[in-house]
Amino acid sequence: MSLVLIIEDHPLVAEATGKLLAGLDADIVPVLCSDAKQAISKLSEAPESWFRIFLDLDVPGAYGLSLAREVEARGLANRCCVVSAFERRDYIDAVKASGFLGYIVKASPIAAFQVAVMKVLEGRKSFPSDGPSARPLVVRLTRRQVQLLDLIRQGLSSKEIAIELHIAEGTVNNHVAGILQALSAGSRAQAVANALELGLLKPHS
Repeated sequence: MSLVLIIEDHPLVAEATGKLLAGLDADIVPVLCSDAKQAISKLSEAPESWFRIFLDLDVPGAYGLSLAREVEARGLANRCCVVSAFERRDYIDAVKASGFLGYIVKASPIAAFQVAVMKVLEGRKSFPSDGPSARPLVVRLTRRQVQLLDLIRQGLSSKEIAIELHIAEGTVNNHVAGILQALSAGSRAQAVANALELGLLKPHS
């Protein structure tokens, strides 16, 4: 079980983020906070228990980078990613310099947003590019997604995959939706083909 703290005051955004994370990794348990007071309480209870923290800076009771500083003061910057509506270069540079895992802009395209979230879950840095010359985001899949994709390649249906992996069929479909988005694929067959081309799946011998 991996506890992930989501600090976000918009209920729909918080719920969608929680579902996205759970879809990427079935072991994730999202914990939602909607204001600074709740967030500080959760951060103080057992700081070492948080696998990842997704932080919206603009929640009630917070101002500027105040909550980011609370996270940093508890030694959790390397587990935290800011998720903000504002692409402010001064904020991005500040959290990057403080050792945060990332800064994701909410208005990012869905596929790019999901790739950034996956990188953060894997413990890799994810920050907005400095300009058009910056390298594009690299497509990454979780181990579970690769496992599902290999079963799809073998011709298994969602129901058969669910039985094989002892998970709910709905969870399988959530994973598949994430895979299609990450690989910019319109079908399962195209996702397999794209994954093979990118080296994310090994060809069968």
